[in-house]
Amino acid sequence: MMAKTTQLIFELLDTEKDRLFQYASYRLHNISDVEDALQNMYVKILENPGRFDSVVNRRAYLYRILTNECTDQLRRKANVDPLPHDSMATLDIVSLQPENFDEEFEMVNRLLGILPAEQSEAIRLRHHSNLSFREIADIMDVPLPTAQARYRYGIEKIRYSLKKLNLL
Repeated sequence: MMAKTTQLIFELLDTEKDRLFQYASYRLHNISDVEDALQNMYVKILENPGRFDSVVNRRAYLYRILTNECTDQLRRKANVDPLPHDSMATLDIVSLQPENFDEEFEMVNRLLGILPAEQSEAIRLRHHSNLSFREIADIMDVPLPTAQARYRYGIEKIRYSLKKLNLL
């Protein structure tokens, strides 16, 4: 039984590895921290594979653990400064058309940097990890309508800011 569970864990991790990496990258902004968060997630899952059997939504469970690991990483890094609230002021139409991952990373972080953490988190989980709103609600430990509202309000704020700058 334990071998079957471990096999299921590895299959899910293999399927989600790129999205998990991307999600952690957008949260942490540092490859070393991303690797640490992923490593800690793997260890937590594999230390107690029996817990995995009782989980209904295993994909959401992975992201919940990774979300917690990312949050822990950010808390440990006292010298991490959030993006300034005026980060939208220097956006232009060219910066909204990224040509590579680094440019896309910077653009997305600037856009999400104007939002409250809960809204940017909902958007990251939805777009970078392709999670359903039900999974997002489970990960964020909020009711489904709250997860949907955080996403919607965040997107509305970004649209408003882009329109205000005549970029949309």
